[in-house]
Amino acid sequence: MPYRNIVFIITLGIFGVTLGSVVNAYSLQDNVLVGNYPRSIDIDPYLNNLYVANYDSGTVSVIDSKNMIIKDTIFINNGNSHPTKIGVDSKRHLIFVSDKISGKLTVINGINNEIINSQKIGQSLWDLQINDNNEKIYVSDLATNNVLIVDSSSLGIIKSVPLNTSPWAITIDHKTNKVYVASGDSQEINILDGVTNDLTDKINLGVKPWGISINENTGVMYVASWDSNKITMIDISDNKIIYEIPVISGAWLMSTNQNNGVTIISNEHTNELYLLSDDYTQYKSISVQDSPQSIVVDPLSNTVFTANPLSNSVSSIIYDSGNFKNTVLPGDILDANSIDNNMVLDVLNGILKTPDNQNVDDDLISGLLKNVGITGEFDGNEIANLLIGDYNKKIQMQPKTAQVPGWTTELVTMFGNDKGYQVPESINCDDASFSSIHDIDNVNAYDIWLKILPICALS
Repeated sequence: MPYRNIVFIITLGIFGVTLGSVVNAYSLQDNVLVGNYPRSIDIDPYLNNLYVANYDSGTVSVIDSKNMIIKDTIFINNGNSHPTKIGVDSKRHLIFVSDKISGKLTVINGINNEIINSQKIGQSLWDLQINDNNEKIYVSDLATNNVLIVDSSSLGIIKSVPLNTSPWAITIDHKTNKVYVASGDSQEINILDGVTNDLTDKINLGVKPWGISINENTGVMYVASWDSNKITMIDISDNKIIYEIPVISGAWLMSTNQNNGVTIISNEHTNELYLLSDDYTQYKSISVQDSPQSIVVDPLSNTVFTANPLSNSVSSIIYDSGNFKNTVLPGDILDANSIDNNMVLDVLNGILKTPDNQNVDDDLISGLLKNVGITGEFDGNEIANLLIGDYNKKIQMQPKTAQVPGWTTELVTMFGNDKGYQVPESINCDDASFSSIHDIDNVNAYDIWLKILPICALS
């Protein structure tokens, strides 16, 4: 298994990690109602148009992306359809719409919003992506487990590439002309050559990939698994996992702004958008509403748009692409036997247990950690909970009992053994057995020594 750096958002490991603290980015949200169950969204930034596939209405909503108002509603097959995924060719101003039920692929002219072609090309069409290099369209068919490579002009099938399991999500690296297909029912990402149309390689993840996106400038692919608790980063130069971010399950769809390098991932369970910086080690979140699913970024501005199926709406959020808070915490974050670290934890525990003060000041966190040699900017409340949680996990991992070293018997006489004190074979490592000794006159000196000897830690 390749070496992995781990960015911890809600947990900390005991090895050297990069910690991205949770910071709520400045945001401005505006909503517009669309059709029933908006399942997919894409943008033509040059026309300032958003296109939204309304799965249960059989329509595509056209939204003015600057003013967030409905400009038009396009009925697909007179409304007798299930628009599933949308892909926009902003160079030719064409909109392609897949249909999961009918297997049809529909083309819309973005200039006049008229349907110019619609053909049945498969059985259960799902995701689609347009290759800007050759104007091919890659469409996943969930019923046949095929990736359909389609001529975008005629909608004729150039090639059908069979996969072992359902092709769920597709993304394209336009710099290398490689196509990546996530198989949601397996733990694989399949790689196709955009020139030869052949299946050339696979990436094994260890989780089921649902959403994928590529930062073409850094050569890093982001992978979300909706039913797991992490986001995975892959160096596509060698297809090795380089980072993993533990998150709450529900992260699924994502979009990367190729101009500023920010990748945004929606989490429909927590009502959040995760923002990852261009170097993928920095992180912050935006709290939103309505369980966001499909998202698209405007490449010409710091605006992200989300489709919210549960509220039949689309939201626009202006995000701050800077001011990420993060730091590198080298080595063991907290040593269970360190007096300085225990002092830090005592203070943090006291603050967090105070009903009227649930927020830990950022400067307090920075000052406390500076005492143990860690400098940087931190989000107070999040880091306090992270540190305490990590510390408690380490305490729980210590042995419950430990054998008393044999050489300690030689030291018994040094403390006096008038009462025939018997050296125990093992001691209890629970916190209770190390509580303060108040009745000093009635406790054997050797017993005191045992209590202050770090036998459990040495074990």
